[in-house]
Amino acid sequence: MLTTKPFHLLALACLAVAATALTPSALRAQETQPFGQEPPREDTGTENPPPEQKQSVRPSQADRDSRRLFQRFAEDAAIIPGGWIEGQFNFEHIDSGVERMNLSGLFAFAVGHTNEVGFRLGFEKLNANSPDPDGSGIDDADVYFKHRLLNGESHCALGGLMKLGFADADEGLGTGKTDLEFFAACRADTHAATFTGNIGGRYNGQPDAPLPDSEVSILAGGAVIFPFGNEWSAVIEATWESERLDGVGNDARLTFGLQGVATRPGFGFRGAFAIPLTDATPDYQVLFGAVYIF
Repeated sequence: MLTTKPFHLLALACLAVAATALTPSALRAQETQPFGQEPPREDTGTENPPPEQKQSVRPSQADRDSRRLFQRFAEDAAIIPGGWIEGQFNFEHIDSGVERMNLSGLFAFAVGHTNEVGFRLGFEKLNANSPDPDGSGIDDADVYFKHRLLNGESHCALGGLMKLGFADADEGLGTGKTDLEFFAACRADTHAATFTGNIGGRYNGQPDAPLPDSEVSILAGGAVIFPFGNEWSAVIEATWESERLDGVGNDARLTFGLQGVATRPGFGFRGAFAIPLTDATPDYQVLFGAVYIF
């Protein structure tokens, strides 16, 4: 038993020397790590993923169809998603000193998802210098129907409009005759704007003397609608129509408008100002509307 103690002491001494030799090596291994770099860790999947980038959302077709034209409300490829009720005020000043004011109601309704019907009826007042007529009374009424092609999948529509001659011709408010109009229209939507175009022909009823003979008129128009926000949009609209009565001249005007009526159901407002592009067009035109859509 006494002879084994030296061997035990020798073994303990060897272990102490080995531990002393390994300790500086471990320290030197730690010192070789780059400054600020942590040792690799196992990915447990608990870290939050990078945030997803927001993608711009294109306005819906129903939203675009609720953003309408001012001069050619009917002659447009848009189909109102539900219903449109608008009270309108229209004022025109003509170079000869004639002023025309109109208060009217505009009503439009969807029939299915491919058709729209509507009508306009109002009261008109005419201020004119003598000996021109100067009167007031019921205005002509417009009734229209249009159909979007290819079961509603197309961006184009065909339609017709009938003007009912309710206005008193003796008061200078109208011709007292019925007019018929047929039109075609298309729309093209981009993220930034909606582009519209329309073309048509109009048979104007023959008025009684002393009014001049009527002509078959041709009409064309185009517009750009710039949507911004959830409800607002700006409109730039150009319209042209050849003379309806012999010698009266062509009517061409450029209209600048602002409207906020895209949210359904709810109320909105529209306003526009038109300037003439031909001599036969009024000096200026002002339009205001209060709208309820559903």
